[in-house]
Amino acid sequence: MIKSFFKSQAENFQRFIGTYDLVKVQRIQQEAEYNRLKHEMQLKYPDNFALYGHKIYSQTDEDGIIEEIFKYIPNNKTFLEIGIQTGIECNSLYLLLKGWRGTWVEGDSKYCKIIEKELNGNNFKNKLSIVNSFIQRDNIVKIFNESLAFFEMNELDLFSLDIDGNDFYILEELFSNSIFPKVICVEYNAKFHPPHKLKIQYNKSHVWDQTDYMGCSLQEYVDLFTTFNYTLLCCNIPGINAFFIRNDFASLFKKYTVSEIYQPYRYYLSPIVQGHKPSLKYLRDILQ
Repeated sequence: MIKSFFKSQAENFQRFIGTYDLVKVQRIQQEAEYNRLKHEMQLKYPDNFALYGHKIYSQTDEDGIIEEIFKYIPNNKTFLEIGIQTGIECNSLYLLLKGWRGTWVEGDSKYCKIIEKELNGNNFKNKLSIVNSFIQRDNIVKIFNESLAFFEMNELDLFSLDIDGNDFYILEELFSNSIFPKVICVEYNAKFHPPHKLKIQYNKSHVWDQTDYMGCSLQEYVDLFTTFNYTLLCCNIPGINAFFIRNDFASLFKKYTVSEIYQPYRYYLSPIVQGHKPSLKYLRDILQ
C-alpha cells in the first residue's frame, strides 16, 4: 500500500511538471509570435502606434498604447472605463497607479463587491469612483455626466468601453448628446475585415453568449466616429481594441488607411500572460 501511495504521488508530480512545462512553452511561443508580428508591422508601418503596445495590467498590450498616446495629447489625467470586472485586468489600473483619476463602471455586482473588499472600502479620496450599473442607451449619458462631475471637469481624456454587445449604440448615444472624449478605446469584432460593415441589433439586456454575435465590425465604428470628427489611430496587435482620437489632435499623428490599421483577432495572443499574478494591492496602498 505504501509503495502504491508513493507511486501515485510520483505520477501526480510528473503530471504537474508536465503541465508547468507546457504552459511555459506556450507563453514563450506567445511572446515570440507577438514580437514577430510587431517586427513585421515596424517594417511596413513604422509610425503605427500599435508598436508601443505592452502589458502592465491590460488584457493584452493596451497599456503601452494608451501611455504613448497621452505623451502627445494634453490631458488632465482623467478616465472613464466601462466593463472592468474585478479591475485587475483593465485599461485604467495602470493609469491610477500613475496618478490619474477615474471612474470604473461594472454591471455585475459581485465584481464590484470584490473590488471594494480588495481596496478596503469605497472611499478613495476623489481618485476613483466605482459604479455598479448595467450600461444601456438610457443611462449612459447620466453616468458619463456624473463621472465628469466627480472630476470637476467638462471633458474627459480617456474613455474605454468593453461590454461585448451594445458598444456601438452606447457611443452613438454619447456623440448624439455632444459628449466627445479626447481618446476612445473600444473593442471591435475583428472577425470582419474592412470594408465589411456589421453590428448586432440593439438589445438593452444583451449579455455576450460566448459566440461571435458581439459588438460590431471595425468599419462600422470608423463610419460612426468619422461622422463625429474622430480619426482611427490604431488597432492593437491581438486584434481586440481600436483607438480613436478626436480630430483636433489628429495632426499630431501619422495617418494610415483603415485597411492598413486593421488587425485580425489573434485569440492566441489574448490574454497576454506576464509576470506574477496581478492584484489591486498597489492601488489599495495609493488610495488609503
